[in-house]
Amino acid sequence: MNTQKDKPCHHCDGKGYIQIRDCSGEIQREENCSFCNGTGKIESKNLPK
Repeated sequence: MNTQKDKPCHHCDGKGYIQIRDCSGEIQREENCSFCNGTGKIESKNLPK
């Protein structure tokens, strides 16, 4: 059985990037998500069998 699965990143919702906004809500820039390194997926290891 494969114990490694990819799940959508919870921080960027699987997009691979996040939008940085100013205090008025306008988008200032987009950056790669630091949680998934821009892949949009989180690698889960050592899941219980």
